[in-house]
Amino acid sequence: MENNAKILLADDSHAIRFLVSEILTNAGFTVIQAENGQEAIDKTYKENPDLLILDYEMPVKTGFDVVKEVRSRTGYLHTPIVIFTAVTDKSTKLEGLGLDIDDYLTKPADEDEIVARVKLLLKRSKQKMDSNPLTRLPGNPSIQARVEAQIAAGKPFAVLYCDLNNFKSFNDHYGFEAGDRVLKTEAEIITRAAAKAPGAFVGHIGGDDFIVVCPFEYAESVASEIAAETDKVAPTFYNETDRAQGFMTSTNRKGEVENFKFLSIGIGIVHNTKKPLTSFAMVSNIGSELKCLAKQHEDGSFYVMDRRA
Repeated sequence: MENNAKILLADDSHAIRFLVSEILTNAGFTVIQAENGQEAIDKTYKENPDLLILDYEMPVKTGFDVVKEVRSRTGYLHTPIVIFTAVTDKSTKLEGLGLDIDDYLTKPADEDEIVARVKLLLKRSKQKMDSNPLTRLPGNPSIQARVEAQIAAGKPFAVLYCDLNNFKSFNDHYGFEAGDRVLKTEAEIITRAAAKAPGAFVGHIGGDDFIVVCPFEYAESVASEIAAETDKVAPTFYNETDRAQGFMTSTNRKGEVENFKFLSIGIGIVHNTKKPLTSFAMVSNIGSELKCLAKQHEDGSFYVMDRRA
């Protein structure tokens, strides 16, 4: 997003719209203008801007009226909103915070301040939208960007594709709340292990799939720790009966009763020390293949390192 983002600017003053629009356009943003609150609402729904700058006092509908209307729609709950105002009254600002306004710009605001605040809010919005809501780990856009940056850097690196075994059967049997507890715990295990590798990155692909990007020389130690810690904590998620018997009895996808082993993790390690990695798609394909091999291991967590030349 950021510099190619679309910004809605609503103000009844033509002079202010012209000035602020010129500042934002020169900074690389696309600006949509509105001269009253109702027009701002209509153009928000039509254009889907990445950020709104609203004058506090506008005809037809005020800036706060626009905020109330826009925030009532699910798709705009996280769209950054800035109120542009000459009012510095504390109670007015408190009212705005109660409406989930992200920032205020006090008139007259200078060029540097406007651009800096807009960029900061867009950056925060991108991070919020990208992160997994359960684990708070970066999602797929950040994962792809990080892997592509490592490819471009040309230094030895590794990507660990981590996938929990028997998670679906556990989730079906114990319920989504227990499943969420497993995912949050696994995220913590992976993050702790990765923290021992300088500059490591941890992401949540989705569901029970996670990823670690780290310097190649740390890959096996990180994978080994993730596997060991996962196996250590896995029994604690089960009830006393299942822990005593060492497995969980539930119904499989065919509706048949089956014994499921405790949760474990399969990890595929992709790296560029034996052959070059040229794209994110290539890394993903190799990672999926290795992860499937690791998941075939019968007893507990396991990792597979790509050793092919």
